[in-house]
Amino acid sequence: MNSKDPIVIVGAGLAGATAAQTLRAEGYAGALVVLGDEPTAPYWRPPLSKGLLAGYAQPEHIAVAPPRTWADQDIDLRTGIGALELDPTARTLALTDGSRLRYDQLLLATGGRPRRLTGMDGARTLRTLSDALALRDELSKKPSLLVVGAGVLGLEVAATARSLGCDVAVLELAGAPLARVAPPWLGGLFAALHRRNGVRLALGVPLDRVIETDDGVVAVAQDGRTNWSADLAVAALGMVPETGLAERAGLVVDGGIVVDEWCRTSAPRVFAAGDVTAQTHPLLGGRHRIEHYANAMDQATAAARNMLGNKTSYAPVPAVSSEQFGTRLELCGWPDAADVYGDRGWSVRGEPEDLNFSALFWRDDRLVAAACVGRSGEFEQLHRIIRDHPYTDVDRLTDPDIDLATIVG
Repeated sequence: MNSKDPIVIVGAGLAGATAAQTLRAEGYAGALVVLGDEPTAPYWRPPLSKGLLAGYAQPEHIAVAPPRTWADQDIDLRTGIGALELDPTARTLALTDGSRLRYDQLLLATGGRPRRLTGMDGARTLRTLSDALALRDELSKKPSLLVVGAGVLGLEVAATARSLGCDVAVLELAGAPLARVAPPWLGGLFAALHRRNGVRLALGVPLDRVIETDDGVVAVAQDGRTNWSADLAVAALGMVPETGLAERAGLVVDGGIVVDEWCRTSAPRVFAAGDVTAQTHPLLGGRHRIEHYANAMDQATAAARNMLGNKTSYAPVPAVSSEQFGTRLELCGWPDAADVYGDRGWSVRGEPEDLNFSALFWRDDRLVAAACVGRSGEFEQLHRIIRDHPYTDVDRLTDPDIDLATIVG
């Protein structure tokens, strides 16, 4: 690469930071610029709803790297500066500080923003470090808390708030928690876990709005019910990929910035990685996004290598993990691809009621997903089996006397 123009990375989250460090580790010695909207250096997001929110982790503890790392690696990290417009033909970016920046190659790692529904102005969101610090300050006063959404983030916020002594209620539209990532019976186990720990969980609630009052907030259902009030509310409704820059530049966007197995977008010399990308689903077809830190790191690593011409295909097996009330849940693959989602097409190792088990999800004779509670060792092995050995005997995998390590090899 002989260009004097830099490689530019738009986005200073985990994907952007990982790509920058990978470029240096792979031997790229040219100019390298990382742009980040937030005023802080790259940090890990998973602790925002757990350790940092609870107060036993501080911002410096969740930094991706020590502050000197970026200068030591000659990475031009520009915090508080984003990209407004992209011109793939001229290979230029218009930045929020009024300047323009040429690039040789570009990586879009713009991540996403919290999903906000109409009428939710009375609820806070939790996506950034500043969000988490502000909410932590509020929770230290032990207020009553209303969490809208019983996905992974919502349940983590609820569990953390309960650990701090807050009165917590959770509202969810679906009939079970974790509806986006787990079948109903598995979500039901976590509903019971939360209720045992004092969380008031209301399921099947079609919420209309959350409004602020003189005393706090009130949630109003579509049928007019106003049964839920609290001192403050947090909306945990998922995220929306930040595709605006790509769309305005004419890149193909379909639920995310579309990339191929080499992390290339539809524009020459423009790559993308992390939460913002959409890639073809290897089982179901169509395009899907993966919102997890492991994907952000792995895809960014592959993208950086491909930018340097070191062809590295990327075909991820999605994974997500969460810890709530000391119980660790780990999922990988595609549970919704099982033969009959939620009733059959699955088998179990261990005892679900004891929250010590691995659930295996099947499509014909192919293992397509696994969910582990309290079995991190098995989770790593099952993740590898889904990735490398998908066609495996059901009875053998379910047999508790079979050591999964013998299958992984």
